[in-house]
Amino acid sequence: MKSSVWRLLLVGVCLLAVGQVAQAVRLDALFQAEVPAAGRTAEARREALTRALGQVLVRVTGDETVVGDPAVQPLLRDAGRYVVQYRFSEPPADPRDEENSGPELLLWAQFDEVALARALREHGLPYWGRDRPDVLVWLAVDDHGNRFLVSETSDDPLASALRESAQRRGLPVNLPLLDLQDQQAVHFSDLWGGFFGPVQRASERYRPQVVLIGRVGSAAAGWSGQWSLLGAGASSEWSVHGATPEEVVDRGVAEAVGLLATQYAMVDTTPGSRLLAVRGVTGLGDYARVQRYLASLSPVEQVQVALAGPDQVRFALRLNAPEQNLLQLIRLGRVLEPVGEQADWQFRLAE
Repeated sequence: MKSSVWRLLLVGVCLLAVGQVAQAVRLDALFQAEVPAAGRTAEARREALTRALGQVLVRVTGDETVVGDPAVQPLLRDAGRYVVQYRFSEPPADPRDEENSGPELLLWAQFDEVALARALREHGLPYWGRDRPDVLVWLAVDDHGNRFLVSETSDDPLASALRESAQRRGLPVNLPLLDLQDQQAVHFSDLWGGFFGPVQRASERYRPQVVLIGRVGSAAAGWSGQWSLLGAGASSEWSVHGATPEEVVDRGVAEAVGLLATQYAMVDTTPGSRLLAVRGVTGLGDYARVQRYLASLSPVEQVQVALAGPDQVRFALRLNAPEQNLLQLIRLGRVLEPVGEQADWQFRLAE
């Protein structure tokens, strides 16, 4: 590409309207929460906003216990400071409610993403942004000898429990279809026996970044679960126990979120900079796509062009987190592909 065209690219890019960029999973409702409210008074509203902010903080830190952290208490006491908008609502009364207690008052709130991210960094707390790994969950259940796998289309209570638990913690999950292709590739005995080779091969059709395997079974006292997490640069295994299978699923998901947060949540507050080269940028649309994508990543505070050439563009990035966090998010997405050694920070624009 001629140098005059590149000069036009640099001048004209700021005028472009850029469409959506295909990424891993980007959670739009990460900073929203809905909680019961005792009333519409100022005091009741403050209490409800505090609980709502607590839910959001669990999601954006990946830490189940964060609301008990002394460093978080100033944020919770001043929850209203971070609210963008809120509203009360009353869901329809349940006709099965024999006590006729009336509909429950709910408060929905949207919190300020930028302000919360800054506050968490200032208090030395982890921050896990909107970009999350896509998790495929294989769930095997042994209910007193009744053995089965849970599918995406299943109406089994454990499928609902899994989705609710994951949604509450900001983890995107899917279950396999368990159609004929899956049934031929994976058997209950594979999961229950810990033979994960067939499971990993069968998972490839879903293109997940992470595979979570749960084995939930009835025990002498209650229920137990064996869980395995494959992906995110490592593999982990753990056991949980509970009074019900739903409780075992909830605890298994909670542990998985905590493990993933150690990989993707950012704690470092020291700003830095990094040059990143991208090949395959052949026009204004490509340039704007890359610029918009990089700016959307939570470790990136600022994106500027350092050098535009005929075969690649070099971007200067100002970071608010370690470089490794940025590399992990880029690997999650499907916009940039590494070229050569990772340490070279050379990428190619994916088609």
